[in-house]
Amino acid sequence: MTRDGVPIELGGRSFDLLVALIEQPGRIIPKRELVRRVWPDVSVEEVALRFHMTRLRKALDDGHDGRRLITTQVGVGYGFVGVVTRAEARAFPPQSKDVRPKITLPSRSDRLIGRETELRALGEHAAGVGLLTISGPAGAGKTALAVEIAHDLGPGFADGATFVDLAAVPSPDMLIPAVATALGLMAAANSSISVVLDYLRDRRLLLILDTVEHLIEATASLCELIIATAPNVQILATSRQPLRARNERVHRLAPHTPSAAIELFTHHVSTAGGLVDALGNDVPAIAELCRQLDGLALPIEIAAIRAATHGIDATSKMLGDHLSLFWPGRRTAAPHQQTLKASLDWSFDLLSVAEREVLGRVSALNATFSLETAFAAVSDVPLDRATLAATLDDLTDKSLILVDAGLYRCPEMIRLYACEHARALEALRSPCATALSNRVN
Repeated sequence: MTRDGVPIELGGRSFDLLVALIEQPGRIIPKRELVRRVWPDVSVEEVALRFHMTRLRKALDDGHDGRRLITTQVGVGYGFVGVVTRAEARAFPPQSKDVRPKITLPSRSDRLIGRETELRALGEHAAGVGLLTISGPAGAGKTALAVEIAHDLGPGFADGATFVDLAAVPSPDMLIPAVATALGLMAAANSSISVVLDYLRDRRLLLILDTVEHLIEATASLCELIIATAPNVQILATSRQPLRARNERVHRLAPHTPSAAIELFTHHVSTAGGLVDALGNDVPAIAELCRQLDGLALPIEIAAIRAATHGIDATSKMLGDHLSLFWPGRRTAAPHQQTLKASLDWSFDLLSVAEREVLGRVSALNATFSLETAFAAVSDVPLDRATLAATLDDLTDKSLILVDAGLYRCPEMIRLYACEHARALEALRSPCATALSNRVN
């Protein structure tokens, strides 16, 4: 299948969906009918249909320049609304069953500021390591670093490098299909773990699994199986917490140094159209702003975009306000990285009830705090000392709390987010408590 003479890469199930739609152009085909048609001998959830419909629309460039090919009737199904013409079938030579993966990587950053030393070190450490995980808080720059490493190391693998973006994968049961699709395997939606392992068994491949924290257990199990089955496949993962898989080597991505943070901020001000020459007298203010942002790449980029139009002073003054969580970043960024709030929502949604409660309480502590101070802050929450300590460890593991020499600290933007969330929750609780009290009385 081609578009303007250029082949369109389409997985087996997505192709089957397309065939089912264009056989009945203009008709809204119910979801159940599509599922029965595409997965005739397999029981699948509706999420599989949505997953491959999304991939089909992306492959067809559906919606680009207002050109709509597939329409959705909410709660009913899908229909093909493009123009369909029929031509004589042509014979094509049979396709080789052994289709090797191409080097499929996102573009490199125009400049990777402040990570040059880590790039060299991790490139050396990755050699011979079955699983290397780059772990760190939201917006630290894990994906950008992993992409740079993959571009450097990929040519050294006979079967290239394959990048799997897992941020859009909604549930663990879709992990294997997503990996299979990225590898170019046919019938990816129905691919079992054995199909993927058989394919990788004799490959020399660099496999990048990006943004895995919401699929942490399934990804850890998959990585262990791949390492055991395919010794020449190396895995590079990015996550907000380590996988804790067998033979995993973890690199915790540190914040940018003050000088690198200032350079990064200035670079983003320049690319956003700001006057860099005018920043010469603002270096102390920029340094303080970057310190409040904990030296993290994404918050620095978002603040720099705002400073390019509003100036350093106005940006600094608003930084501690909850509205700064809504400042927009790049339009082309992943949805969970377009604002600081979206990025932190992603992390917060993965927390347990106890973790949310504890994070909300300790975020009100402005300075570093000890376990005893944290215990006092949650004194009215039914948590014993051991459970609290374990919860703080979990929050540290998930890069939401920092620990140094036995003292804990909430990064500034996480503290602001957690405080706002706790206040919003309390505002909801108060009317509910009052209404309940009135009903009892």
